[in-house]
Amino acid sequence: MDSLLIQLDADGRAAWRAGGQTQRGTLAEAAAAAHAQRVILLVPGESVLLARVRIPSRSRSEIQRALPFALEDWLLQPPETQHFAWTRGDGDIAAAVVSAALLQGWIDACAAAGIEAEAIVPDVLALPWQAGQWTLLLSGARALLRTGPLDGFACTRALLPTLLAAAWQRCAEDARPRSVQVLRGDGELPPLPAELPLHESAPGVDALALLQAPGLALNLRSGRHAARRTRGSEPWRWLGAAAALALLTALAYSGTRYVILGREQALLQQGVDTLFHHVLPAQTRIVDARAQLAEALLAAQHKAGGGGGLSLLAQAALPLTALPGARVQHLDYAHGQLVLAFTLPRRADYAALRTQLARQDLRVRLTAPPAQPAGASALLRVSSAGAP
Repeated sequence: MDSLLIQLDADGRAAWRAGGQTQRGTLAEAAAAAHAQRVILLVPGESVLLARVRIPSRSRSEIQRALPFALEDWLLQPPETQHFAWTRGDGDIAAAVVSAALLQGWIDACAAAGIEAEAIVPDVLALPWQAGQWTLLLSGARALLRTGPLDGFACTRALLPTLLAAAWQRCAEDARPRSVQVLRGDGELPPLPAELPLHESAPGVDALALLQAPGLALNLRSGRHAARRTRGSEPWRWLGAAAALALLTALAYSGTRYVILGREQALLQQGVDTLFHHVLPAQTRIVDARAQLAEALLAAQHKAGGGGGLSLLAQAALPLTALPGARVQHLDYAHGQLVLAFTLPRRADYAALRTQLARQDLRVRLTAPPAQPAGASALLRVSSAGAP
């Protein structure tokens, strides 16, 4: 899926690229350009602290708890008011820290404009970067410096000489870049330390055109600030796994059409067990895989907020996979309707399936295959009885 980069400035104005041109305006105007693209919101790097720390633990929960204390001396506000995103770096932890209130403000502003940003990343991490090189962008009164894959800062042009010199001095001599690529949108280049190996591009560059879709290792939309599509989509990932589990359980427990002996039967049962525990890791004991799956799907759908694909799958999968020789070939869910492509070995099974589904108060449309050849695919469309 293509990505639309929307750069937000400190005053809430937006800039984005559409049709090869840089556009500027409100977030609502940017939303019109998003269409079906995923949106990555680039926020002012001045508002986000990028830092690296060492935490002697491999446990994610321990790192999450220790990170605010490890960075406390870097913060101007109490740690409890900040949001911490992090990832493991090269022997350390790369972190991005931002005011939780400010982050929520960005999310709310996007929502008001009809934008669901999949990721929120400091704009400095969208600068082009390669090993052995720092990238410096001068745009308006701002200066953005990217010094590593997850490293950099943004500041005013006036502060740049001081902060750039400090970054250079902090960097170990053998780790210093071979060049500092300077991208200048407008204005004059401020006086910079003479020892820096500067390579300046032609002035007048379009700053937004230079920005690239960043990696999402330090996505600020994490934890309780995660995108709704990301945070709420976990149950929907079950659909593919559940379809595979339905197929496996149908094969494992039918026994009439498939002759599976010895090692083949053991391998099939092992496949059921493995996939079952992948879909339902909290359930340690398999009593009836099909029934347990259906129950878990219904519970997850109820938690997700009512009827939908999980509920329909739970209601349709149990009678379907109870039929000997059933094979699920394809599964899809859209606009309140679950679509299953499958095969059954006997014509009479289609009528039995229709009867079983009708008892569950479902709206069913079953397109059975011709009488010949046997085993041809059928198409089942299922929606709730109250669906429009």
